[in-house]
Amino acid sequence: MLTNWLYRLYGRLTAIPGFGPRFDRWARARRTAIYRLRDWAMRIDRPWQRQTGPAVQTAVEDLSMMIGALRQSCQHLHEELGRQRSMIESLSARLDAADPAALQQQWQQQLYQHSHAVNLKVDNAIEALMRRVERAERQLGQAQNTPLPQAPARILQPQRLAQLMQRPQGLWLEVGCGDKPDPDRLNIDLRALEGVDIVAPADCIPLADGCAARLRAAHLVEHFTATDFVERVLPEWRRLLAPGGTLELITPDLHAMAQAWLRGQLAEPDLVHVLYGGQDYPGDFHYHLYSPAALASLLQAHGMVEVVVIAAGRPNGLCLEFELHARKPTH
Repeated sequence: MLTNWLYRLYGRLTAIPGFGPRFDRWARARRTAIYRLRDWAMRIDRPWQRQTGPAVQTAVEDLSMMIGALRQSCQHLHEELGRQRSMIESLSARLDAADPAALQQQWQQQLYQHSHAVNLKVDNAIEALMRRVERAERQLGQAQNTPLPQAPARILQPQRLAQLMQRPQGLWLEVGCGDKPDPDRLNIDLRALEGVDIVAPADCIPLADGCAARLRAAHLVEHFTATDFVERVLPEWRRLLAPGGTLELITPDLHAMAQAWLRGQLAEPDLVHVLYGGQDYPGDFHYHLYSPAALASLLQAHGMVEVVVIAAGRPNGLCLEFELHARKPTH
């Protein structure tokens, strides 16, 4: 009778939706104890076992303890099932209430922020690597800290110069192009890098007077002292420009950099790097920085007209830059 009762209890427990499979797995994992429980129940059910009072009493007590433990385990399983059901319902409600468009926008924003951070790290690493390469090139060309002799100015691509001068829009110059030559311009630099057309200093370029319709110098004017720029560099660039030709200058924005540093938006090492240059080789020092108003006033004082600030405080790598255009008078 007791054995049948236990089998019926097991069958009812395993038939409970959701709970039954869990209980069945739990019981199978403890099959040794379950078999002991079944054996005790079968001994109690045997007629000859009923006449041994102390043995029956002991078996009944053991059975009661095991049944109590079984009930406690069932209660724990039921509570755990309730918690998981609550979690599932809560998650389902959150998913139903969520706006797919808002979720997509949030994920895209997080992806953009992550990509932007990665790109900044990559750009900074590339910039640091390029500085090291240039420093190594300079060190290979030096002997016991002796300054490198300045190579004579020379035209490396005379055919390209002739082609560019025949264009209807006129000759466009890129002075101090470095390792970023412009395919639409005649590229000039002190170093014979790839893509450079003329090797020459910025204040002594072997071209005819008034040959250029446009002359651009990006991040170059800060490498000259204020005196050298006014007395040697700017007159040379005015000589090369045709009447009405355009001078295009891009340089760090001293005013925007100072404001960003005061607001805590620019780290001090980055400010110092832009103020004084990387200083990795002799040509990597900054001597003078300008605000847009200061450079515009200087150009006007030295004969340039129609001075226009195209952009100010524009981010470019570690610095904030400005771009300024001015024209050479037509008479």
